[in-house]
Amino acid sequence: MALVTGFEVHGQNAAPVKKDSINNKQLKEVVITGTRTPKSLQQVPIPITRITGEEIRKGGLVRLNEVLSEQTGISILDDPHGQGIQLQGFDPAYTMILIDGLPLIGRTTGILELSRITTNNISRVEIVKGPTSSLYGSEAMAGVVNIITSEPEKGVTGGLGARYGTNQTVDLNVNTAYKNEKFYLLGFANRYSSQGYTLQPSAGVPTVSPFAGYTLNGKAAYQIDNQTTLKLSIRYFTNDQQNKYLVDNRYAGGRGTEKDFNIAPVITRQFSDKLFSTIQLYKSTYKTNTDVRYNDNGEVYDQTYFNQTFNRAELQNDYTLRDNMKLTAGAGGQYETVEATRYTQLQSFTSGYAYFQADWIAFKKLDIIAGGRYDMHSVYKSQFSPKLAVSYALNPQFTLLASVGKGYKAPDFRQLYLNFTNAEVGYSVFGYEEVGPGIQRLQQQGQIQAVLIDPLTLKSLNAESSTAFNLGYRYRPGGKLYWTANLFRNNITNLIETAVIAIKTNGQSVYSYFNLNKVYTQGIETDLSYQLFKPLQVAGGFQYLEANDQDVLNQIAAGQVFTKDPATNQTKLVKRQDYGGLLGRSRYTWNLKVNYKEAKTGINTALRAIYRGRYGYKDTDGNGILNRDDEYTKGYLLINASLSKPLFKDALRVQLTAQNLFNHRDPLVILNLPGRLVYAGFTYNFANHIIQ
Repeated sequence: MALVTGFEVHGQNAAPVKKDSINNKQLKEVVITGTRTPKSLQQVPIPITRITGEEIRKGGLVRLNEVLSEQTGISILDDPHGQGIQLQGFDPAYTMILIDGLPLIGRTTGILELSRITTNNISRVEIVKGPTSSLYGSEAMAGVVNIITSEPEKGVTGGLGARYGTNQTVDLNVNTAYKNEKFYLLGFANRYSSQGYTLQPSAGVPTVSPFAGYTLNGKAAYQIDNQTTLKLSIRYFTNDQQNKYLVDNRYAGGRGTEKDFNIAPVITRQFSDKLFSTIQLYKSTYKTNTDVRYNDNGEVYDQTYFNQTFNRAELQNDYTLRDNMKLTAGAGGQYETVEATRYTQLQSFTSGYAYFQADWIAFKKLDIIAGGRYDMHSVYKSQFSPKLAVSYALNPQFTLLASVGKGYKAPDFRQLYLNFTNAEVGYSVFGYEEVGPGIQRLQQQGQIQAVLIDPLTLKSLNAESSTAFNLGYRYRPGGKLYWTANLFRNNITNLIETAVIAIKTNGQSVYSYFNLNKVYTQGIETDLSYQLFKPLQVAGGFQYLEANDQDVLNQIAAGQVFTKDPATNQTKLVKRQDYGGLLGRSRYTWNLKVNYKEAKTGINTALRAIYRGRYGYKDTDGNGILNRDDEYTKGYLLINASLSKPLFKDALRVQLTAQNLFNHRDPLVILNLPGRLVYAGFTYNFANHIIQ
C-alpha cells in the first residue's frame, strides 16, 4: 500500500525518500517492490521492470492483461477460469499479484483473472522477476507484479474516461480527489462490460459470455502530526456473467457472479531520522456463485459457490543504521479460509512470518542486499527463504547485477482439501487430506476397480521450493539509450502434480496430488530502448527459454521413454533432441515497439509487435511428454497500434486503439484471442490548485 508522510508520496511500507546527488531521471525512476524500500531503478540489484502510467495511457491499454501481454518475458495463459501470466517459465500460480503491495486472492484453479484489474487509476506497474519469497512468502516463487495506484495532487482534481469497441465492449471510469496540507480523499469508479465473443459460431454457444463488472476504489489519509499518518484504502469489484453451454446436444444457461472486497488501514510513524515504522491491517474476501440449468426442463447443470477470506496484520520497521546501511525488519500473521462446493467443510490456514533485510552500500559503486524470511504454517513444514543480491556500477552508465535466492509455494486449499467428482465424465480428484476417506468411500460404494497407490503410504504434501540464479546488467550511456539483459536459472524441487491413484469401475481415474518432479527453467532476456530523435523512440525485447522436467530427461537418458512415429506407426525410443520440455512454454518470444510524438500537434502514434513462438499444448502419443511436431501449436505475431491527440492543453485526449490488427485466431487452442479488436475512447482531467 502506498503511504504518505508529510503528504509526499512513498511506496508500500517505505520510509521517506532522502534526496541525494543522483540526477533527476534516476530520482523519478524509484522502485519499491523488490526491496520494500525506495530504490533507484539503475541501482536495485535484482531484475525488475517499471511501466509508468504514461506508457500505459499512450498505448491505450485499460486492463492489466493488455499491459502485461506486451512485456518481455511474459506470456498470457488462459483456461476456462481466466487469464494469468507465465514468468520465467513458471505457471501463473507462482507469481504473486499485488495492488499497492497487498495480495489479491481468488485463485480457484491457480489462475488469477487479470482482466478484472483496471489500469485507469494506475501510477505504475513494477514487475520483479525471480523468487521474492524472502520478502513476500508463498506464491512469489516466480516473481511479483505490483500495481501501484495513483495518489492525488494538491487541491481538487478529477477526471473521466470512456472506451468503446469490438464486441460492444465498454470501459467507463470516473475519479475525483481533494487534498490539502493534512488530509486527502480520493474516489474512483470503473465499469467494464462486453457482449462476449465466440470462436466457433457453429457451436451456438459463446467462447466468452456477456458480462458487466464494476470496480470501486477509495483512499483517505490524515496527517495526525508531523511524524504520524493514518491511511485507509478500500477496493470493491463485482462481475456478473450470463453463461451459456452446450452439453450433450442440450443447451444450458444461467448466471455467474464474482465479488472481491479489500480494506486496509495503515498507520505510519517517523520516530526519528533513522527509524520509520508501519503497522498495516488487511482484510480481503472473494466470492463466486454459479447457477446454470438446462433450458429444456430447468434441471441443474452446474450449481457451485466459492468463498475465500484472507486476513493479515503486519509490522515493518526501517532503520538507517548508517548513511550507507539500511535495515528492514517485519513480522506478521495471516488467517485464511475457504468454503466451497468442492470442499467437504470450511477449511482454514493459520500462519506467521518474520523477515529481515540489510541494504549495504559498501562503497559508492557496490550495493549488497541480504535477507531472508521465515514462514510458519498450520499445515505444512516451516520454510526459510534467504536471498543475496549485489549490484556493482562499473561507471555511472553501466551496472552489473547478480542475485541468488530461494523461493517456495505452499500447497493450496485445492491440493490439500479438494473433494470433487465430475458428474458428466465420472473421474474424481481428491486433495492429499481427502484422498484416504475418499478412496474408502468409493470402495464401500463399489466404484473402485483397482487401487494403484495405497493412500496410507503417501508422504505428507510439502511446499514446492526453488533455488534461483540471476546475472545481468543495466546500461544507460545517456538519455537516449537504455539496455538491460538477464540470465536466469530456476531449480524447482517437490513440484506438486496430479497423478492417478486408483481406477474406477466406470473406467475413469481417481487423481490426487503428490510431490513428484524436479523441474528447471533457464534462459536469457534482454530489453533495449533508443530515442532515435526527439519525436521517435524504438524499443524491443527478446527471451530465450528452456523449461524441462529433470525426471523425464533422466528417463530418456535411460532409454525408458517411447513414442510412435506418426508416419509409420512404429514404436521408437524418444531421443533427447525430441523432447520439447514443459507444455505451454515458447522457446522464443520477442516484442518491438515504435512510438512517434509529433511536437506541433501533440499527436502520438504507437505501433507494437508481439511474437510468441510455437509451444506444446497436447500429448498425442500418450507417453505423457512433448516430443512430436503434431503436439505443438504454431507461433504467431500480434500487431497492436494506437493513435492519440491531446486537446485543450492536454486536459482532453482522444484515442483510437487496435489490437491484433492481422486478426490472428486459433479457436481450438488460444481462447483469449477473439480476433481483431478496435476501440475509440477519450479521457478528460481537471485540476483546481487554488482550493486549499
